[in-house]
Amino acid sequence: MEEEFNLSTEDKKSVPPHLSVWVDSLTTPEQAYQFLSENSPRKLVLCLKVNEIRKIQANSGQCVYPNLLNVIWVYILHKFKGKSVRDRRPGAEGHSGITGLDEESVPNELTKNQKKLLRKDLRAQLAELASKNCSQIRD
Repeated sequence: MEEEFNLSTEDKKSVPPHLSVWVDSLTTPEQAYQFLSENSPRKLVLCLKVNEIRKIQANSGQCVYPNLLNVIWVYILHKFKGKSVRDRRPGAEGHSGITGLDEESVPNELTKNQKKLLRKDLRAQLAELASKNCSQIRD
């Protein structure tokens, strides 16, 4: 399940880079899937609590780093008459993002290998949190 927390190419290009997630009280899983690209590998519906995500402490193998992950609101934008406007489709208002999973968000003083271990640790902890809460596989 850890691979579900890898950033897609689009996620990495976002400002700020983030893993797209949705607030379940504002967006159903069916609505969320409409926003994903057709070739998206995402097949799981995972439940995570924002306060638990923010409490994660990442381990680089040498040091523990608190507060690397955050959850933010992210507007879904699309082009309309040449301008970027907010998407108003049902469920768009629930779009959010988990920040701190990209290569640039990890502490600079770490070696390349330590940075890789730290990001892997963050994804593993997110997967563990998701397995404690709820998950289901989408067809």
